[in-house]
Amino acid sequence: MKDNLKILMAMDGSDQSFDAVRYISGIFPSHKTRVVLFCVNTVVPEAFLDLSREAVFRSRVAEISAWAVQMKKNINDFMDRARAILIDSGFSSGNVTIKVQVKQQGIARDILTESRDRYDALVVGRKGVSKLKDVVMGSVANKLLGKMSHAPIIVVGGKPDPGKVLIGFDGSKGAMKAVDCAGSLANSSLCIFDLCHVIRPLEIQMGVKSLFNPNVEDEWIESNIKEIKPIMDEAADHLMRYGVPDNHISKTILKRESSRAEAMVRKAKNDNYGSIVVGRRGISVVEEFFLGRVSTKVIQMANKMAVWVV
Repeated sequence: MKDNLKILMAMDGSDQSFDAVRYISGIFPSHKTRVVLFCVNTVVPEAFLDLSREAVFRSRVAEISAWAVQMKKNINDFMDRARAILIDSGFSSGNVTIKVQVKQQGIARDILTESRDRYDALVVGRKGVSKLKDVVMGSVANKLLGKMSHAPIIVVGGKPDPGKVLIGFDGSKGAMKAVDCAGSLANSSLCIFDLCHVIRPLEIQMGVKSLFNPNVEDEWIESNIKEIKPIMDEAADHLMRYGVPDNHISKTILKRESSRAEAMVRKAKNDNYGSIVVGRRGISVVEEFFLGRVSTKVIQMANKMAVWVV
């Protein structure tokens, strides 16, 4: 694990954002993690308030002002509630900061700008009915996934168990980066990790059906296993260097799977993994492919889990 962590949690007051806060309380080591609870306040634009000069809008100014006051109160209430969740779970009060900012460029852009301030990861809820009108965190999460490349983004859906982490591993540099990210950020002494590699049938890999006999297919699979095993062992060594006990690490090779993403998500669901870690993209030493396509599919299918995109 890293000596000190700095995590950005994008808040919108939805139930999903509170579930994401609870996930943070379990996945990161509380004794050395600083969490910034960040909210973009979509206050009434000044240009709209200027309409008070017009007689037709003059009678509505008091209502609009009252609405803005209530919004500020709502923000303060749910931010205090989120902070209390973290403190009650063991985070020191000095390591949980509330930051509310008036919208400047746009919600996603403002979160992205804040995330560049030396954060180790950004956590955001997958979707939810926001307590702030006109804030749909689901669309914000989608925008951030397309723009976030300087730090990991963790998209939390449902109420995932933070204790079990599945790492999608294809042997690429990007996959090893995902291993290092999970090992350095997650509570290594408590979490259980699985390194999961997926081998697709040769006919799908080559894009030609009914061309290869079973013997050739078996040789293809055995060749892949022989090549990936030592790299998976190296990945396990990386996790142990971050303090993960050897008995908290498992290695899984799924064979003859038509979809890598579907196989990993099914494995995670069947074995009760709450988190899936994938590389943003990478070129495998086993086969060339962009892991970005896999990570996109995982995010789409793992809607009740936390998906780390590294």
